Amino acid sequence: MSSSADFSDEDDFSQKSGSASPAPGDTLPWNLPKHERSKRKIHGGSVLDPAERAVLRIADERDKVQKKTFTKWINQHLMKVRKHVNDLYEDLRDGHNLISLLEVLSGDTLPREKGRMRFHRLQNVQIALDYLKRRQVKLVNIRNDDITDGNPKLTLGLIWTIILHFQISDIHVTGESEDMSAKERLLLWTQQATEGYAGIRCENFTTCWRDGKLFNAIIHKYRYEI
Repeated sequence: MSSSADFSDEDDFSQKSGSASPAPGDTLPWNLPKHERSKRKIHGGSVLDPAERAVLRIADERDKVQKKTFTKWINQHLMKVRKHVNDLYEDLRDGHNLISLLEVLSGDTLPREKGRMRFHRLQNVQIALDYLKRRQVKLVNIRNDDITDGNPKLTLGLIWTIILHFQISDIHVTGESEDMSAKERLLLWTQQATEGYAGIRCENFTTCWRDGKLFNAIIHKYRYEI
C-alpha cells in the first residue's frame, strides 16, 4: 500500500474519531456535544474557558455601547412628541414607542392598539414591522415576539436597521452609484473623509475601527481644533 494511501486512511480515521482540529467556533459550549459540555464542567467547573469568556465579555461591552448610543438617538426624535425611552429593551416591548418613532421619522400616522395585553403588544410591534416592510426595509429574522419579549440582539438589530433606512440612506456621496446600499454609501463617505491620513484605510465596519484611529481621523477632519 502506498504512503499516500496510508495518509488518507489516517485522515479518515482522524475525522471519524473526532480527533481532527476543530473549526473556529466549534469549541464554544453551545457547539459542543452534551457529553463534552459535561466533561468540561467536571474538570474546569465552568463550560467556558478563559478565551471564550473574553470573547463574550467583549461582545457584552459592545452591546452596552450600542444600547446607550441607540437610546440617545431614539430620544432625540421622541422628544418631539414628548416621549422618552429609559431602557431600550423594555420600553419598546409594547410597540407604542416604536410606532411613535416611525411616525416622527416618516411624518406618517400609523394605527395602534390601545390595550395592555400581550396580544395588543404583539400587534403594535407587528404594525411597525409591516410599515417598514412596505417601505422596502429588509428585516432579517426579526419577529414581533422578539421585540415584545425584549430580545437584546434583535432589538439592537431592528433599531440599527431603522437608522440605516431613515438616516444613513439620506447620505449622498461623490462617486456613489444608484445601486449602492446605505451601508455602502456610508463606507464610501468614510473612505473619502479619511483620505490623506497616513496609515488609515476604512475597508469595513469591524476590524478597521478597533484601534480608534479611524474615529480620531474623522473627528480631526471636521473638528480639527479639538
